[in-house]
Amino acid sequence: MNILLRLVRLVEFFGFYAVEVVLSNLRVAIDVMTPRFRGTPGIVEVPVGPGLTDRQLTVLANLITMAPGTLSLGYTPDRSCLIIHAMYLGDREAFVKDIRQNFERRVRRVF
Repeated sequence: MNILLRLVRLVEFFGFYAVEVVLSNLRVAIDVMTPRFRGTPGIVEVPVGPGLTDRQLTVLANLITMAPGTLSLGYTPDRSCLIIHAMYLGDREAFVKDIRQNFERRVRRVF
């Protein structure tokens, strides 16, 4: 892969992730500072596409854990799904779609 393309993808990835961390921090902080709990906690299995390497799976799980409000609990024995606890789960399908399109896709491109 062209080193310049890889560098551009890496910068784009870290920009995306920085925004995600800031937004999730704000969401958790607002929830903590207000009297009403707005969370809809839940545990969900997020299918990961085939061909994800050990390194990519580890990076994906750690990035999810580092964003406030989410925690990677592990993965299924066949490694086809990540098990994630989300403080603000809401719509499961939308959550899974967000992880797959925004996190997994970018991890595959960069790592």
